[in-house]
Amino acid sequence: MISVITPCLNICQDNRLEYFERMMDSIHNQDWTDIEHIVIDGASTDETPNILEKYQKKGWITHIISEKDEGIYSAINKGLVLSKGEFVQIMNTDDYFLKLDYFNRCMTVLQDRSFDFTHADRIIKSRDGKSDYIKRGNEKSAFFRMPYRHQTMIVRKKLFDELGLFDESYKIAADYKFVLQMLLSGKRGYYFPETVLCSLDGGASSNRERCIQEVSRALYETYGQDNGLTIKDCMAIYQRKISPAIWSKISANVKDERILDSLELCYKQNIS
Repeated sequence: MISVITPCLNICQDNRLEYFERMMDSIHNQDWTDIEHIVIDGASTDETPNILEKYQKKGWITHIISEKDEGIYSAINKGLVLSKGEFVQIMNTDDYFLKLDYFNRCMTVLQDRSFDFTHADRIIKSRDGKSDYIKRGNEKSAFFRMPYRHQTMIVRKKLFDELGLFDESYKIAADYKFVLQMLLSGKRGYYFPETVLCSLDGGASSNRERCIQEVSRALYETYGQDNGLTIKDCMAIYQRKISPAIWSKISANVKDERILDSLELCYKQNIS
């Protein structure tokens, strides 16, 4: 079974209800039907509770938790604790799948125990009329930026048992920290090189200053501090501003070939 976990808050505001409904349709019209859907509502003050109740009566929402939380990762962790599936997919309220066979194809792959998660590409739709653009998966970039489109990921739940839940001290980059922990522990993903999901742009991750702070911290905590790098070095890595001096430190200290190859790619992009 796949446990779909959706954190939400005030989905009726800013014309977001339409996208929530698209999300629900795209989940519950998948070819793969062995799904539980857990929705964690952060004590919404609009019509969200009534809408969630409607979908629960329809049989599409399995569990609803409605209470104040400490942020999106607090909400997701509540869902992970409650979930009963062997696999987990985390779905935002503004996202929806474009391909209704995606879950089925992911489960076919994951039946091969060689893989721990699946991922694919997503298209980002602008809220203000700008051009759409596609974000693609690229594991080669994993150690300087998020390599996967996390909404497309279906992950074995046992990875959370092994590595722990999302770090709630983060506000926007705990998913990236978890991905780094997965890769550093040797977990393997399967990539579908196709656009399977649509997202709206914006949200908390569009706060550039917070992104720099949190992603740099994730780099530092997962591999930087163990390889003689400072938080400032990790900030330069994330911003793709690796200087010759930082590259010399990386080359001397980093022994993990995966990290080294990724940071070499980042360095070459910077000097090209």
